[in-house]
This record gives sequence, structure tokens and C-alpha cells, in this order.
Amino acid sequence: MDIEIKIDPNYKKPKIIIHTNEMTPELVDLMKKLSNDTTKLITGYKEEAIFLIEPEEIYCFFTQAQNVFASTKDGIYRVKSRLYEIEEQDLHAAFVRISQSEIINFKYVESLDMELNGTIRLKMKNGEIHFVSRRFVSKIRAYLKL
Repeated sequence: MDIEIKIDPNYKKPKIIIHTNEMTPELVDLMKKLSNDTTKLITGYKEEAIFLIEPEEIYCFFTQAQNVFASTKDGIYRVKSRLYEIEEQDLHAAFVRISQSEIINFKYVESLDMELNGTIRLKMKNGEIHFVSRRFVSKIRAYLKL
């Protein structure tokens, strides 16, 4: 694939033109990556069914028995990605890692309490309680600008 970039001050925003003789899977993938309009869906597994989950619907991701799960209002789904892979995806800014085994969607955090042992207790809007490990407290403080 040849790549050519032209700098022109007349363009107010970047424009990408692809010249090709046929549409290939590589070009489809490239278009998806370049498009800002695509919503990233999480594939969740429950029993024998596969579900497509909007990231905004996910309360948290957690590990249990060497599997990764996504918790939503509709239940818990197994996810094939590892936590570090989920963390690397640009789901949206509200997802923050709070421990070695959990990533929380701060959009669903109702309150925070500082514990005596240096951790932070998070109460979620769905009633669940999660703890920020001491190792990740500084990351949470930076996220919350405390």
C-alpha cells in the first residue's frame, strides 16, 4: 500500500482519499479504524448466547477464576479479552483501573470513602461496593483531580 500525505492550508480538517481497484478486508478494517463514528461494542458470552454490549452499559470489568467478566444491569457476561487489553481499548474516559483485577466505569460510581488502611471504597449506583487498592489510589486521585 502506498501512502501519500499532502499539506495544504486550505483544508480545515483532514481528508482521506483511497484509490483502489477493489475493496479488500484490509481497507474495510482501515476505514473502521479511521472513522470516529464507529461505536466500540464489547462481545459478551452468557450460557450459549453471544451478546453485543455498549461500553456505556458496563458497570465494571473483573477477573474471577482466570476469566474476565463484564457486569451490566442485565447481568454478568464473560469477555474473551484480558483486562490489560480492555484497558488499552479506547472505550471512553470513564473506565479506570482500580486494582489488579478490576476496571470500573466511574459513570456509575455514587460515592467514595477513604478507608483507614489507605484504600478507597467505591459505592456504585447499583449498590455494589468495590475497593481501590493502595497501588491504584494515586491513579484515582489523578483521574478525579484530587
